[in-house]
Amino acid sequence: MPAVSRARPCGCAASRCWGPEVTPRPLPRGQHGLPAEVVVVSQRNRIIEGTARAVAQHGYAHTTVAHIIALAGVSRTTFYQLFKDKEACFLWCFDALAEAHFHTVAAALAEPAPHPTRLLAALHAYMARVDADAGLASAFIGEAEGATPAIRSAYSSARQRLEDALAQWLKDVRHAHPELPDTGPTTIELVNTAIGGLVVARARSGEPLLPLVPEMAAFVFGAIGAWRWAEHARAMDAPAD
Repeated sequence: MPAVSRARPCGCAASRCWGPEVTPRPLPRGQHGLPAEVVVVSQRNRIIEGTARAVAQHGYAHTTVAHIIALAGVSRTTFYQLFKDKEACFLWCFDALAEAHFHTVAAALAEPAPHPTRLLAALHAYMARVDADAGLASAFIGEAEGATPAIRSAYSSARQRLEDALAQWLKDVRHAHPELPDTGPTTIELVNTAIGGLVVARARSGEPLLPLVPEMAAFVFGAIGAWRWAEHARAMDAPAD
């Protein structure tokens, strides 16, 4: 099997790809008769879990392939059949996690609901997902900014996708509510940077994000001048448009 320099994530939720906080079971030794694709999935899952644990223990810079395969219970040959190197493995993991988180946010923002309800739902779904993926988030979100240029680029791209989704939400809000003040073109960038920074900090510390959703929503609504929405958000009482 050729080495994979950077596999693209499958786009499903992280728990469906490899499962938060779950150690995949090793395959039975010898002739097990399993289809090749089942073997590959099992091996990749174990490597991903091993990578998350290794990076959490050592940090990205000090993690080695030896650390990963020892925790994953796979051979070095198996690792290099699936990934070109440590960076490619980390990128695959980060991309899959970021893709799952993005689709969680995008799905909530696309719901046929009042604009403030969509934003509250998106923040709730996003923070619940990060909390559920705590071990993976600690390794792959918490370490991404301080890793290699390619990983930092992937992190920036993931942040930009979230910013674009928020910008579209704000565009829809302003179309429906022209009475809201024009807060300037950098509003969403500032909001996304603040929320993204908090996600990284909590991913590193392991503290939960979900309890902060009301204050996050109030912060966003206040930033766009929707003060009534902000008051409701603090009480987790999403108003109608």
